Amino acid sequence: MMRWTYLVAFALGCGHPAATPTTTPIAPVTPVDAAPTAPPLDEDLPALALRAVKMYQDWEHAFSETGKDCAAATTKMNALAGANADLIAANARLAKAGHEKIKAARAELDKHSAEIDGSAKAIMQGPTMTACSSDAAFSKALDRLAGE
Repeated sequence: MMRWTYLVAFALGCGHPAATPTTTPIAPVTPVDAAPTAPPLDEDLPALALRAVKMYQDWEHAFSETGKDCAAATTKMNALAGANADLIAANARLAKAGHEKIKAARAELDKHSAEIDGSAKAIMQGPTMTACSSDAAFSKALDRLAGE
């Protein structure tokens, strides 16, 4: 049965002149602009503040997972620094910005002070910081997160 199917397909496809193709004019293709990119965080202060909250919460969570394991905490901090490189760079640019921009950034961050302060306190006073503060690799990772 399969053989007949192939023969029919072959017979229908062979020996007949090909139909002349009709040409349809093609409308010019206008490229669609890529989605607009978000402004840098130092120019979008509400977004910067929300990212700061998330980073501190992620940092607190990382330390709660690692406890006194300095190597694991260092690895997690380096991962956080990599994931938040744009935030760290925006903070560095803000540090060099004019007084009004710094004041505006502080005002935006103050809206989230309870969240940031709670996480920062847990980070700084927790067992990870106490156990690992003298570890060189840990300190280097900490400096990366601080933008140094």
